[in-house]
Amino acid sequence: MERLRIGLIGWGTVGAALGELVLDGPLPLILACVAVREPARQRATPLPKGVAVVTPAEALEADVVVELAGGLEGPREWARAALDGGTPYVTANKALLATHGGELAELADRRVAALLGSASVGGGTPMIETVTHLAATGAVVRLRGVVNATTTFILGAMGRGQAYDDALADAQQAGFAEADPSFDVEGRDAAQKLAILASVAWGRWRPETDVNTKGILGMTVEPGQVVRLVADADPNAMRVAPATLDALDPLSVLEGVESMLEIVSRDGSTVRVSGPGAGGRVTAGAVYADLARLVAGERPILFRDGASRTGS
Repeated sequence: MERLRIGLIGWGTVGAALGELVLDGPLPLILACVAVREPARQRATPLPKGVAVVTPAEALEADVVVELAGGLEGPREWARAALDGGTPYVTANKALLATHGGELAELADRRVAALLGSASVGGGTPMIETVTHLAATGAVVRLRGVVNATTTFILGAMGRGQAYDDALADAQQAGFAEADPSFDVEGRDAAQKLAILASVAWGRWRPETDVNTKGILGMTVEPGQVVRLVADADPNAMRVAPATLDALDPLSVLEGVESMLEIVSRDGSTVRVSGPGAGGRVTAGAVYADLARLVAGERPILFRDGASRTGS
């Protein structure tokens, strides 16, 4: 079997882990090139020897483009160029998919390309895949989950008696929160993930701006109280907000990077998917699984049914 040439954009924690999988894993793949913003910068994992370091535009010439750089403007331009040329585009970029997913799916469909983003939600936990399978029957009526590790860490610590500022400082020291945590604590990370999941569940692409979002800034949590940032959606509305949970609620036990999604069907049955929602190795594994689908000859398009009027 002819090996697929991978053009990788981004060599952070996830990119380096994926590079290792492509170089040493069982799939017939070649790491053709890597594009990074600052080639001369020292990195925790050095750029791979013998692999060309290129510009993003040059990476688009590979058989498959994998984008793990994050952000919007560059990735949107790269995705449009790749898909317009019929080249499969694989990404973990939830901001891109929650902002421009509709137009990218439409372009992929028109150019007979592929758009995959399993790693954009849940890290290595197969949330998108599970929603996709259950949505095929048209029976999904509700999504509910805890999908942001930073707020779970902070709210858990507050429930054990810590003040917000101290809990945030501990989260940053432990690597669960960025130096600027606003994207997480304002609820935007969870909102983007929910928008992607809801788009898959109900066959119409929905942007992050449709999510009614409330973060955890300024909150107080009483000792012993269990509060989590809960993402909740039905076919008509999407909401992200902190909620006080009963001890019997399955979401109440989540700590650290653990995430959980509940998928409720019309007959009242609930499927729960849980696992680590972050981490370079598990997230890279989800990207690698998307590449396996391309190797098998599939050409999936995330939001195919939602490649619609709402893209912009």
